Amino acid sequence: MRWLLDRFRRRADPSDAETAKVMRELAEAFVKGSAEEGQALGWDSTEASRLDDLCDAFLATDPPAAYRHSMIMGMGAYVGELMVRHGGGRWAYDANERAAVVEMPNGLRGFPHNKVAKRLDHGREHDLFTFYWYGLTRDVAPGTTIRTMPDSGR
Repeated sequence: MRWLLDRFRRRADPSDAETAKVMRELAEAFVKGSAEEGQALGWDSTEASRLDDLCDAFLATDPPAAYRHSMIMGMGAYVGELMVRHGGGRWAYDANERAAVVEMPNGLRGFPHNKVAKRLDHGREHDLFTFYWYGLTRDVAPGTTIRTMPDSGR
C-alpha cells in the first residue's frame, strides 16, 4: 500500500484522474484486507452502515499510530468510493487542503479521510454512515439525532 501513498508525496499535485485511480486502488485494498481479517465487505450501498462498528472494533485493539494511519487511508478511500459508486460523485484533488475529496452532483464536497480520522479520534459523534448518507441525499440518516452547538456568544 505504501507505493500507492507515494504517488501523493510528489511535488506536483496529482490530477483528478490520478486521485480517482489511487483512491479506487486503496478502497479495493481495504476490502481485500478486511476480508483477510474476517470482515468481508462488498460494494453494496448498505456496507456503509457497518463502518462505525468496524471503527469501534479497530479501536478496541489499541492500534499503533501506523495502523491507525492505514485505517484512515483505506477506510476513507472506501467510504469515498461508495459515494462515487452509489451517489454519482467523483474523486478530485483539493490543492488547498492537499487531500482527496469527493465532489457530489448535489454540490457537496466531502473529505472522507478527514471524517474517518475524526471518527477514530472523537467517536460516534462523527458517524461515518451519517456522513455517507448526507453526502448522497443531503438528508440526515433515519434515526440520527442532530446536536446543535451551544451559542458561544459570537
